[in-house]
Amino acid sequence: MEVLEAVVAVFGADRVGIRISPNFVGFDLSDTEAEASSLYLAKELTRLGVAYMHIAEPDWAGGEPLSDLFRQKLRAAFSGKIIVCGQYTAESAEKRLERGQADLIAFGRAYLANPDLDVRFRENAPLNKPNVATFYGGADEGYTNYPTLDGSSTQTTMAQRSVT
Repeated sequence: MEVLEAVVAVFGADRVGIRISPNFVGFDLSDTEAEASSLYLAKELTRLGVAYMHIAEPDWAGGEPLSDLFRQKLRAAFSGKIIVCGQYTAESAEKRLERGQADLIAFGRAYLANPDLDVRFRENAPLNKPNVATFYGGADEGYTNYPTLDGSSTQTTMAQRSVT
């Protein structure tokens, strides 16, 4: 909390967010009180006026799913924007938004493998499967070589998007 207070003091609370991973499993990490810790943190973030809390769902790493009750408690404890990410589909993301359990949904892996993800969602088109073996490799493969629906290269699509 001291670090967050210092960051807020320098940049302003409206420019600060934090990412948490309740129920995450991996790298020999575990938290037997993950939900209690997260709720405490949410209240403290509200006290500081932090702009958003980004929640990494445990589903991608094999952790215990977050319950609807926990999500309701989290929403009640935190007054800022809640962003969630995980193995969301267009449908599951829409449901999460409709329930008011999130304000935004982030699509990391799905967007890496589908540079035209917005188009695919609108057209209910099939998604490319991410090649996890190429993640964090430092090369272009896996980041710029996924096909788009119209057959153009990812590199062209990314360049076009940065201009528009």
